[in-house]
Amino acid sequence: MKLYILIQRFLGRKYVHYFVLFFILISIAAIIGSSYEEMAAYRLPLFGVTYVSSFVFLVEYIVRILSAPALYPGRKAVKARLKYTFSFYGFVDFVAVLPCILTYIYWDTEVVHVIILPYIFIIFKLIRHSRSFRIIGRALSAVKEELETAYTASFITICFSAILMYYIERGAQPEVFKNIGDGIWWAIITFATVGYGDIYPVTPLGKLLGCIICLVGVAMVAIPTGIISSSFINIIQKKEKEISK
Repeated sequence: MKLYILIQRFLGRKYVHYFVLFFILISIAAIIGSSYEEMAAYRLPLFGVTYVSSFVFLVEYIVRILSAPALYPGRKAVKARLKYTFSFYGFVDFVAVLPCILTYIYWDTEVVHVIILPYIFIIFKLIRHSRSFRIIGRALSAVKEELETAYTASFITICFSAILMYYIERGAQPEVFKNIGDGIWWAIITFATVGYGDIYPVTPLGKLLGCIICLVGVAMVAIPTGIISSSFINIIQKKEKEISK
């Protein structure tokens, strides 16, 4: 167990985080670069970058699985490793190593280009290795219940207004509001005050409902924004107090 704890401490070192973070960032850059036609001549080197990076992630993944008992001290080694494997970070780490494993098998086939697709999940590795993302995670976790309440209220409002708008407008423009799904699309873009203009009410009652939803949407969007902002401020203030001590 002491060895597992030492490994976990090693993985928590800043230089280890920066080392893995470097490969995460160059992998993301390589994926973005490979989508440009101008970079077609460099796709093989870019693919090589993702392959080398995924090998680094493979080593990290194996080490994290082996040292998982240190994360779950109350569990047996096998159960602790299984718990990590099927956790969120375990899934992300597994997807990140797929190019390293599968490209070796399918190198001479067309499938090799499809393998890169799930590799976009490495973006989520930033949550673990980036201090900024960890702060975001802490801020959201601290106000989880408040956000659930706010988004539940928003969901109810969207569904109610979508169904109501569908029945109001389907007679006037059946080709636009063909089903309640179209009403939900209208409700979401109106609620978020985006307003793409591809679907909108034409009846007086529908326009009145649209105005109400716009006004309600501004308030409902502001609620979770305020909750998250307040949580960020609290975390920053706590850090400042810790530093001042």
